[in-house]
Amino acid sequence: MTEQDIRDHLLSRYDVWMTAITEKDIDAIASIYASDAVYMQPGRPRHVGKDAVIAVWRTYFTRPDFKALYTPSLTVSASLDIAYDVGSYVVSLARGGDPVEIRGKYVVVWKMERGDWVVAVDIDNTDHPV
Repeated sequence: MTEQDIRDHLLSRYDVWMTAITEKDIDAIASIYASDAVYMQPGRPRHVGKDAVIAVWRTYFTRPDFKALYTPSLTVSASLDIAYDVGSYVVSLARGGDPVEIRGKYVVVWKMERGDWVVAVDIDNTDHPV
């Protein structure tokens, strides 16, 4: 696989991720994360392991108004075995019945596991006060 092949594949993984968010498809979300994934959300303890990460996504999906859009900016390592994304996001939801838009940035580290690229580390950081 070339660097461009990996980049194209990872962008297709983001398409799966965004569709999974729209459809609230927890199984598709689970397919994106590594077995030892770490997720760090603003102002919260770190979540370690796929089950812990998926538990957080389940809480997101309890909100009927939850929407998210990620804008990736991918870099693939010269060794072609790690990639990282320093991107931005917009999350939309309602608080107290009022629509809220949260903008921020994130870092996602991708690695190869069982023949496919999966998220090893997912850190997001809002541009707004927590």
